[in-house]
Amino acid sequence: MKYLFYIISLLLLIFTSCNKDEIGFEFSGNIKSSVNASNLDNVEVKIYTYSLGNGVEKLAASTTTDASGNYEASIERDKFEKVVMTFEKNNYFKVSQNIPFDDLSTENTNEYNKTIDAKSWTKFIIKNNSPSDGGDELKLQKASGKNDCDNCWSNGNKFFNGVVDTSFYVPNSGGSYMKFYWWSYGNTTLHAEDSVYNEAFDTTSYTINY
Repeated sequence: MKYLFYIISLLLLIFTSCNKDEIGFEFSGNIKSSVNASNLDNVEVKIYTYSLGNGVEKLAASTTTDASGNYEASIERDKFEKVVMTFEKNNYFKVSQNIPFDDLSTENTNEYNKTIDAKSWTKFIIKNNSPSDGGDELKLQKASGKNDCDNCWSNGNKFFNGVVDTSFYVPNSGGSYMKFYWWSYGNTTLHAEDSVYNEAFDTTSYTINY
């Protein structure tokens, strides 16, 4: 009887282990740079799950891309409502992939390929060379460029009043243009439309004297 109980327990353990493997989720993909479509190594790939009801975040897996830009990872199936994958590398903009639970497959590998943007910056240098007694105002309007990143400047207006001598940096995707307009109100009214081309991993300065 003890022998039979041992056999049943062993079979149950094997079945549970196999079943657990069968209902896991496998992930793979390739990550490229937006600069020249080259494969990116050492991209940090993280997979988070968000539990049903309270949406608690859990880091379920992490890995990095190999020399060919490829990655593989797996997570156990559990009671969660979605998966969020993040892809991050130094001097590149972080990218996220939101995946509802119903879109995941246990039969096939869940493949997610990404092209991530290299970082670049525009340094605006703003200086009022002839401040008046009052009423000086500069309006700078960003019309195009990257919006969806930490420290990004969403397309819109910035205002500078009175005595101004300042500078600030605006991130953009490397290998693309940033378009903007500016107006100066005071003793003289000026209007300009311009753009800068942002080289990947580099900073381009643009000076406004008014």
